[in-house]
Amino acid sequence: MHAPMPSLQAHRTGPLARLWFAVSAVVALAALGLWAWHHPLDRVAATAIAALAVMACLARPSAWLIVLPALWPIIDLAPLTGWIHFTESDALVLAVVAGVGLREALAPPVPVRGAPAFRLSPIALLIAVLWLVSYGVSAWRTPIPLPPFDASLFAGYKTPLNGLRLLKAPILLLMLLPCLHAAGRARGAAAFDRLTLGMTLGLLTASLVAVWERDAFPGLTNFSADYRTTGLFWEMHVGGAALDAWLALSFPFALAGFLRSRDLTQRLLFLAVLAVGGYAILTTFSRGLYAAVGVSLVLLLLAGRASPTAAPGAPDGPRPLPGGAWLAAAVLIGAAMPAFAGGGYRGLAALIGFALAAYLFGDVARRLKPGQRLLALGAGVLLGAVTLLSPMLDKGPYLAFGVLCLSALAAAAISLRRPESTAPAFAGLALTSACAVSAAVVGRYWGEGAGEAGIVAAAGVGLLLLAVQLMLPRPLWHQAGDGLAHALLVLGVAGALATGTTSYYMGERFSTVSQDLEGRVAHWQEGAALLRSPADHWLGLGLGRYPDAYFWSGPLAANAGSWELPDEDGQRFSRLGAARYVLGFGELFRVSQRVAADTTGPFHYRMKLRAPARSSLHLEICRKHLLYTQTCAIAIVKANNPTWTEVQGTMEAGSLTAGAGQHYRPSVLSLATDGRAPVDVDDIEVIDNAGRSLVANGDFQAGVDRWFFSSDRHHLPWHAKSLFLHVWVEQGALGLVMLGLMLLAAAGRVGLGRARAHPFAAPVLAGLAGFVAVGVFDSLLDMPRMTLMLLLTAWLALCMNPAALKDAPGRPKHP
Repeated sequence: MHAPMPSLQAHRTGPLARLWFAVSAVVALAALGLWAWHHPLDRVAATAIAALAVMACLARPSAWLIVLPALWPIIDLAPLTGWIHFTESDALVLAVVAGVGLREALAPPVPVRGAPAFRLSPIALLIAVLWLVSYGVSAWRTPIPLPPFDASLFAGYKTPLNGLRLLKAPILLLMLLPCLHAAGRARGAAAFDRLTLGMTLGLLTASLVAVWERDAFPGLTNFSADYRTTGLFWEMHVGGAALDAWLALSFPFALAGFLRSRDLTQRLLFLAVLAVGGYAILTTFSRGLYAAVGVSLVLLLLAGRASPTAAPGAPDGPRPLPGGAWLAAAVLIGAAMPAFAGGGYRGLAALIGFALAAYLFGDVARRLKPGQRLLALGAGVLLGAVTLLSPMLDKGPYLAFGVLCLSALAAAAISLRRPESTAPAFAGLALTSACAVSAAVVGRYWGEGAGEAGIVAAAGVGLLLLAVQLMLPRPLWHQAGDGLAHALLVLGVAGALATGTTSYYMGERFSTVSQDLEGRVAHWQEGAALLRSPADHWLGLGLGRYPDAYFWSGPLAANAGSWELPDEDGQRFSRLGAARYVLGFGELFRVSQRVAADTTGPFHYRMKLRAPARSSLHLEICRKHLLYTQTCAIAIVKANNPTWTEVQGTMEAGSLTAGAGQHYRPSVLSLATDGRAPVDVDDIEVIDNAGRSLVANGDFQAGVDRWFFSSDRHHLPWHAKSLFLHVWVEQGALGLVMLGLMLLAAAGRVGLGRARAHPFAAPVLAGLAGFVAVGVFDSLLDMPRMTLMLLLTAWLALCMNPAALKDAPGRPKHP
């Protein structure tokens, strides 16, 4: 008998749900219109883009599963607009809610046959309610200002509006979740594929920006400069690990897509994304991110074994030794580091080429008799010895290795197509053995003999590992199923770790782990000391209160400077507060705005200044992305008059010159003070060498529009530097317990519960683990864009429906 076909009507949008969608769409449209009409850059363009986004979601109500995560890391324009409370990512969510809400209210898509992709469970609902109660209590303990708002409320994180800024994450999540469940009804199990693609594209977009940033500033292969990549995560303007968290969250989805794909073209595309993402991860130089990615990779590979789409088992023959493949991978990664140290990029590339051939023939050549295997290995060593003469020719070692490696790979292809023939296996094994010797010659040639012991040892260890694989009764690895995919990943990890961890800067980072940990623990103790009363311990200080509380109750260095926009007799101006500690150039608190990228000096400036005591104002124009100034033109303007005084002058170009063929690098105009008294600034005007006026909103009548604050290197006053401590300080023990329950329930369901066999469970678990691992040493939840993604991922874990995979989903009649 056939099972009854699940009813379509069971999953249609009901009248109450359609009413909810209609109301949420109206609210979202109103908020979106308010955002667009007041946008600092171009209200007409913002309105048009918002309208197009709404119409796109109306026409394709499940496309947001791809588009939203793809744009999430790159959409915000806060350094250009000056807006930190209502950003473009918020507008994107509102556009999704408006478009999907209108579609569901007016003409809901026909659902797929079978179970929906997401199912609301009582546990998920209970956890969500408890978490929202915690947020509500914290919001209640936060002083919320009433309109009309003073312009200073929007200038920084030490104002009551910071609580509303953090509260918008759960509010936007509540508005977005019905859209998620609607997409699950309309697409069924295909919704998971769309989310995987969206997160993969999100990894790609974030990583491409990171590649551009590295190329434009320190250089793609410069791993020694003290430069930490930030991408387009403006939230890192006063420190933080937003980019790290996003990479840790999205990387497992791209890796899962690579492992699950059976199409060669798709696999190559996923592999390209992983390579770009790996470079972005490497060049963050974040020790926490490295650990997070390691944890998430292990969880992904372990959890992936429970998936029904797991690769088929090994071919006939002896089963591999338990842990043998892991041992081989560890040996290769360990060998890659001395190979790079002794042979540079060329020596490392040669070792990786040999390792790939060794992986292939470590399995193929087992069809040979033991004596034949030994003979082939010995013959290959002799053949490789001939390449010792190759340095006599210009670039001879590179040419010799290329010929040997390509020949070995060609022999592997022939051997796989003709498994009955032993000749290709014998020849390929000999060529692979020769590659080991040739790789050592390549490294020695590149290093001109310096450090040759490292590359020779690496090649020798690789050859020994191949011999062990061939001579043991049970092999270390098989090529079955996803073996080649795993091997390529291991090779990529080996290359990334070798080039990254052996650099001077990364060596410095690892050498100060103990010292940095002591400083971090001391900072945590200072943060915990902000909780004074029992009510503080249980309920927290209130949402968004950490920066302000630390400013008033923290140590001397807690005062990193301040920025206000006071009004006097209807005239608004900017007040820069002085810090209370010894300043270096990187620790200055700056208020900045983007100016023409190709601007050059000399610059002519004019402004009004006022200071109650002797002070000075730094006026800078630098090539700069978000943090870390590069070439600059700098003028230090004295301010020591308690009444308004107009000053003007000329700022020489300094090192800020234009170069032919120079990469696009943003230019930033900044104001800062290093005195002990606040400096009032108004009516700023700066003219560059081309006669262009560079400053927008120089009279500050438009408030914070176009002005954006940052601190390059002094970050502790802004963050608790721990996700869990941040929640405890702002939401108390109640919030901390609710967060723990949510994370444990989500991880338990996809790691141990009914959903563990779902193919989407592994990347969700790994992404959550990676995000939380980064959060051990950074707050993260003081950034609403990151908070929303964490909560959404946890919700996916709590609500993914394994039953959606049991029925072959049909295609909906409408998008």
